[in-house]
This record gives sequence, C-alpha cells and structure tokens, in this order.
Amino acid sequence: MREYSSIFNHALAPITPGPSSSNTCGPVRIGLICQQLLGEVPAKAVVEYYSKGAFPTTLYGMRSDIAFINGLLGRQQSHPQFNQAYAEAKKEGMDVSFAQVDDLTVGGMETVRIRMTAHNGFQLTVIGESVGGGAIRIHFIGSCPMSISGTSYELVAALREPSQEKAETLARGLAPQVEHLNDWACSTGEDSSIVELKASQAFPSEFVQMVASRPEVQWVRTVDPVHPIVADVSRKPPFDSPDEMVAYCKARGCSTARAAIDYEMAISGWDERQVQEYGEMLLGIMRRSREGGFNPNLEFDGIVTPKAAQLRGRVGHGSMPSLGVLNDAIPSALGIMEHSNAAGEIVCVPTGGSSGIVPGLLLSAAEQLNASPDALYEAMMAAGIIGVLMMVDGNEFAGGTHGCQAEVACGTAMAAAGLVQLMGGTAQQACDAASMGLQCFLGLICDPVAGLVQVPCLARNIAGVSVAAACAESVCAGFEAVIPLDEMTRIMVRVGTDITKELGMCCSGCCITPTGRRLTQEFNRAHGRE
Repeated sequence: MREYSSIFNHALAPITPGPSSSNTCGPVRIGLICQQLLGEVPAKAVVEYYSKGAFPTTLYGMRSDIAFINGLLGRQQSHPQFNQAYAEAKKEGMDVSFAQVDDLTVGGMETVRIRMTAHNGFQLTVIGESVGGGAIRIHFIGSCPMSISGTSYELVAALREPSQEKAETLARGLAPQVEHLNDWACSTGEDSSIVELKASQAFPSEFVQMVASRPEVQWVRTVDPVHPIVADVSRKPPFDSPDEMVAYCKARGCSTARAAIDYEMAISGWDERQVQEYGEMLLGIMRRSREGGFNPNLEFDGIVTPKAAQLRGRVGHGSMPSLGVLNDAIPSALGIMEHSNAAGEIVCVPTGGSSGIVPGLLLSAAEQLNASPDALYEAMMAAGIIGVLMMVDGNEFAGGTHGCQAEVACGTAMAAAGLVQLMGGTAQQACDAASMGLQCFLGLICDPVAGLVQVPCLARNIAGVSVAAACAESVCAGFEAVIPLDEMTRIMVRVGTDITKELGMCCSGCCITPTGRRLTQEFNRAHGRE
C-alpha cells in the first residue's frame, strides 16, 4: 500500500500542546492506539523505553510521560486536562509507571514497549515508535509484527492459535467484504496470529461483530485514524517531486500555492472550500500562539525565562539598525516557541522544535506587505507543499533520526518557499529558496540542554526566520541555489543518518558543554530526577 504524505497530516501538523511534536503529540497517539487495542483504559500500564534512545533525555523535559498517560486514558492531545494526566490517571484507576530497559532495539530512537493489563486480567504488549513530526508507527502487537500508522481505519483480529495459513484464509475471505479497503496483512508470532484490515472509512459494527463471532478469532479491536486526512489508496497526487511540481505549475501557468491546494485536494478527497477552511483554522492557531508568546505574564518551567515580549518593539529600533521584516519576525518566532514551552497550543511546522519559523516569518511578512488573508493562506500552503516534497528517503522531520537539520532546516526551507509565494515568485524559485535553507543548516545536530525545547532550540528558530528571509529574497533577486531541492533533501537524510550513528541522539553539542551539564544537573535536581 503506497501512502502519499499530506500537507495537513505531515507538514503543517500536528496541532498539539508544546513543546514537541515527536515527544508530545507522538506519544499521545501511541498511547491512544494502545488503549484502543486493549479495548479499555488499562488497570495497569508500564511504559518501557530504551536506555540508549531519546527518552532517557527527553521523557520528562518534553512532557512525553504526560502525553503517554493521556493517550492511555483514551484522550487526544487537545484534551483540556492534558497537563493533569497523573491526577486523571489516578482518578480513572490506572496505575502507570515508566521504566528504562536495555533490550528494546526495535525501530528508531523514540520507541517504547507498553505492557498493559485490563481490569479482567487480560494482558497485551504493544511496541510503538514516534517517528517524527507527530507521526507514529506500531511495530508489534504481542509477538506479531505490525504496521499501524494511524492514517487508516484499522480492524485487528487476533486468532486463538498461531497459524499463518488460517490467518491468510480469514483475511482473504474478509477483504472482499470491505467496501473501502486500503490494504490487508497477516502476521504470526509465538502465541498468536493477527489479521489486519485497513480501510478509508469506519468498519460497520455488524461487520466487526461478524468477525468477532468467528470460532478461530480470540478478540477483535478497531482503531480510528489519529490524523485529519485519512488514507485512501484510490487517490493519487498530481505530482510527487519538486521537478514534477515545477512542471505542473509551468504547464498550467499556476503558482506554488495553487499546486499545493490541488495536491491536498487530490490526497484528501476534500473540496477547495474544506481545504481553505482547515488552512485558515491553522492560521488562527498560529496567530493565537504568537499572541500567547507576547503575553508579558507568560511563565514556563525550564532553564530560561520568556523574552519575546521584551524583544517585541526593541529589535531593529533605537540604536539597533533595522532588520526590516525581521524586526517583527524574530520576536514572533521566539514568542511562538515560548508559548509552546508553556504547553500552549501550536501548529508544528513541521515539528514542535521548529514551530516558530514558518508562522513567525509569514505572519510578519504578510503584515509588512499588507497582504490579503488569501495571500497569507496561499503562502502557508506553499510552505506546506515544500514540506511534503522533502519527505523522502525516510525523512519524517525527526531530530532524533536525522538531527535538528530535519526540524529547523526543514522549517527554514518551508518558510523560505512560503515567503517566495507571498512575494509573487515562481515554483522554481520556491524550490531554490528551500534548497538554500537546507544548505545553510546542513549537519545541524539535535542537542537540547536538559531535554528541553529551549537551548539551543529558541535561538535556532530566531536564526531560522532570518535565514529563510535571506534565502527567499536572494533567490527572487537572482541568486542561484545551484543544488536542486531533491538532491539537498536526500543528502540531508544521509548526513543525518551519519550524525546519529557517530554522535548518538540528544547527547552531544550544547548539552555537553560545562554550562549545559550544569543546567541539566540543576534542572534534574529541582525536579527530583537525580
């Protein structure tokens, strides 16, 4: 089953409390799918994470523990009591704990094994991974290999005994009865076999009951999508690479934004009004997150204090030379990131760690240019399609997999393309400006101090809006990026793989400086984690 990336699922997404898409939103989604697979809120859950992965550094600082608990409670990341997860778990009678283990080597750096016990004593173990940008993947149910990404409706049926032959017979009999089938698969482990059906629409309750009544079936669960755009294998995009998009725009005489809207309509099945309404909703969240960051009374836990309100009106004024659009874009990007650190609602573009760059630049530039609301919406969509086109060779905007270049660099590339659109540039110029953004930040490592999205993340968002503005204006003024966007994306992935292989994840760079170590120790001591 070929799944195409979606602007609203992967590039201008997810909508989540801060500070991190992969460490906050991803764990919620893993927990939510686990809860649906168990069939109830567990009486007991143990979340195990690999000692050499990312979570030993980020589990508490990036609120991943709170996120896992919310998901296991059956709640989305938008739940109003998100930050009261421990108290809510106690109220629901769920005993939850976290444990570091040495034997969890499945998947990437943000993989967990969740051992759940239902109130009737039924036990289920699920291995899932946060793969970046809020995207997730379930790798195992029990000992059976799986692949659930939360983009389809899923029906999961466990057989009473391990038999690949019986599983395939059941699957082949059920598949033709599913009207909107995306795919089906079977897997066999040590003590069971599982049949998995994926569909673009929910399974009728009568069908679920029929499967559950089969004598060879032990239990059946359904899992809802966690993304707004549901996969449908019958839908194909109008283009699938930067070169194809440029050719598409030339053939139709259209802008990058028009191509982006056409792409999302083709992938989602939504009409143009639905796409625009969703995009305008995202812009509303971006505006509110910026204003939240400018609140002079903003507070958050960590190793720094909010500064966006202080920078607003001071950058580029007085004795400081004007930086043009950056006078506002710098404090805007910082404010969104600080709002995120206060667990405020943000749009991750394409991650929580880079969430200030695209809105910080585009909101500020649109105001300076006195652009219309439609022009701002189109600029955001142009940024979104560039994000989608950078999702190649395993790039899912995961700092843990490919370094901070997969977050801040990609966010910078998206912002540069969006600004090109806002200035009336071509699709080729949007791609070239994005390529320049990747060139500028190639090799950037992921090295958060104290496992927080603060140092050096805040500074990098400030730098990101600056670099994006420089790239967009330089290209539109005639500068040549030389290296095509698709080549830069692929080399970024290769460099990122080398980075994590040689340096590990979240354990080198800023965080191991003397000051970084001291701040980490002080933060951990203050929170009883030494």
